[in-house]
Amino acid sequence: MAARGHIWAVLAFMLAPLVALAQPVDNTAFGKRIYHDKAICSYCHGWAADGAGEGQSSGGAANLRETPLTRDQLVEVVKCGIPGKAMPHFDEAAYTDRRCHDSTEADLGTNTPPLPPGSVLSRREIEAVVDYLRAKVIGRGPITREECFETLGERARSCNDYPPAR
Repeated sequence: MAARGHIWAVLAFMLAPLVALAQPVDNTAFGKRIYHDKAICSYCHGWAADGAGEGQSSGGAANLRETPLTRDQLVEVVKCGIPGKAMPHFDEAAYTDRRCHDSTEADLGTNTPPLPPGSVLSRREIEAVVDYLRAKVIGRGPITREECFETLGERARSCNDYPPAR
């Protein structure tokens, strides 16, 4: 009887990592880190993804808080960029074959979306950024003081410029 209990304990120990892998993964925190730190999306889109961008950016980036795009459309835009626009492609091989807009760099010429200012991203990282945007940004309305503190930290004095959440 004790041997059977030991076997179950060993099996439970061996299967625990597989059970953990089967659980849904929360990409929100990972996506937030990619958005702000690796891909540096905030340079053009702003820390709150409202299109404001950093002071040195060229401006005119999409306000992601109000985007009507679906998850799949957002993944494609991040992966492929937008031909003829400043939105870069984060898939390094996007235009080496016809995976994006059924075009190659030779087809698009100077309209080929640029490489990103930060770093190219894997499919998992692209999806994590999109999942972060969908969970924490898209449809949230005006920026709130709490959201500012959550993103920039409690010591960011500029957060007091935003209204508190209702």
